[in-house]
Amino acid sequence: MNSSISTFRKRRASQRVYVPHDARYNHYIIAEMPLTDELIELAVGKVDLSLAQPFQNFYQTLAKLAFEVVEESDIEHVNFVANGRLIRVRSSSNEQMVLHTPQQSFFFYNPEHNSTFKGYFDGAYRANKIKFVFLATGDELRINSASFHQKASEAIESISKRIGLEANSFKIRDHQHISYDMFAKEKGNKESIAHSFRKTYYRHLQQGHKMPEQHDSVAFAVINFPITGQLFKGIEIDHEAKQPFASLYEKVADAFTDSAEKHKLNHAAMIANNMSPIVRYDENEAVVVDGEIITLGFNPHNEESSIDCKWHGDKLADTIHLVFFANDSDEDHKTYDKFVSQVTQAVTLMAEKLQWKKGTDDMLMRFHQHVTFRI
Repeated sequence: MNSSISTFRKRRASQRVYVPHDARYNHYIIAEMPLTDELIELAVGKVDLSLAQPFQNFYQTLAKLAFEVVEESDIEHVNFVANGRLIRVRSSSNEQMVLHTPQQSFFFYNPEHNSTFKGYFDGAYRANKIKFVFLATGDELRINSASFHQKASEAIESISKRIGLEANSFKIRDHQHISYDMFAKEKGNKESIAHSFRKTYYRHLQQGHKMPEQHDSVAFAVINFPITGQLFKGIEIDHEAKQPFASLYEKVADAFTDSAEKHKLNHAAMIANNMSPIVRYDENEAVVVDGEIITLGFNPHNEESSIDCKWHGDKLADTIHLVFFANDSDEDHKTYDKFVSQVTQAVTLMAEKLQWKKGTDDMLMRFHQHVTFRI
């Protein structure tokens, strides 16, 4: 055997990541476009603003057109959304439900059992964007991800043509993530599987599906770190102080920063302010706070180190969010195996520093990949 090939295989094998057998997969595609006067004109013509629900007919017409297309495309689960809220998709053990906060819509579903065609809009309200949410179904989401991507892309292209839109009117975001308890083994869940964190773009190409050359992509890990009583050991909380929980956050931030640096994770953030972080590709890496949402802009081409910790010392958060961003140098042979291994090692070290109870307390890891392009 060629020695260089043998060495390569050994190195790749050493970077394989094992995840719990019950890890959950999500794959969904969001197609969105601005709700313009031109779009309304193409869909229904004029809108009578004197009506109590002037946009009801527009929404219903657009939803009907879209659902006819996706049904022809053999896609089982699609939602039409025009409510001005950020969309988040999460796994559910069985029951399907949609929960709304003032700024977010959470879609909980089980891809093995749930499917639907449904619209979420208010005919009295003109949303700023129209969104179609394609949710992957079945029991092999990862294996079938390229096929689902292709079917959804073709459906979006068909919707665009039937409306009469110009090319590239829709922005497409292909979202894939895997989630699992990082310390499942310590809780008795001994079954694990080898998982290759191959880059989505190349995985789709490898399976013979076309992908746009013009695209943006980001990969990142988010760890939900619940605040438990164990974290308060060794510190005193002065509830009369202006920021009584600052010492708690400083303790966690020190462990987080030290663990990240030791495992060469140079792009990370700790969020402890009861806001729900989202990550977007952004060349300028801006951080935008808007109500209940904090948007973390990230440029994977930027090699400069940045570890940021944000908290409100006057408020006790339910959960601390640890975000690790993968830049170009973290992509190794078109996979993120090495990066995920580093994150696992860093969080394990952090847990040890904070005397985390691995056998009882969950720590959810969610590894995301987003690919953005236009159709």
